[in-house]
Formats: sequence, structure tokens, C-alpha cells
Amino acid sequence: MPLSLAPERRSIRIESLPSQPMLRSRLMAMGIRPGSQVEVLRRGRPGGIMHVACGILEFMIRHEHAAEMEVSF
Repeated sequence: MPLSLAPERRSIRIESLPSQPMLRSRLMAMGIRPGSQVEVLRRGRPGGIMHVACGILEFMIRHEHAAEMEVSF
């Protein structure tokens, strides 16, 4: 399932990163890579920004980029 559809407040595992090289490298520099456990803390308006946490790191990601990331439970 894409990260953009993941439920809030549930631990999920990243299976793949977005295809854009700059975004992919930025996420990897923050320690977000396949196998990482993340949690969607909250969502903005539909199609807006998502607030996500990975351990003590919190970050925001656009809905269209989250749609490119596959996750599992």
C-alpha cells in the first residue's frame, strides 16, 4: 500500500522510496530507507502534507511523494 493511504497512529514499514533522486537521497540522509519503521502522525487536508515520524525524527512529506512510497504493516 502507498504511504499516502497508511492509517494514522500505526507502525508501518517502508518498503520502497520515491523515484526522484533528490528526494530519495534526502530521505536516506535522514535515515529513512527500506526497512525503516515509521508512523503517520497526522494528515493535512486531502492531497496535502503528511506529518510522519521515524523514531525521534519527525518530518513532513507531500501527498504525491508519499503516494510513491510503498509500505507494509
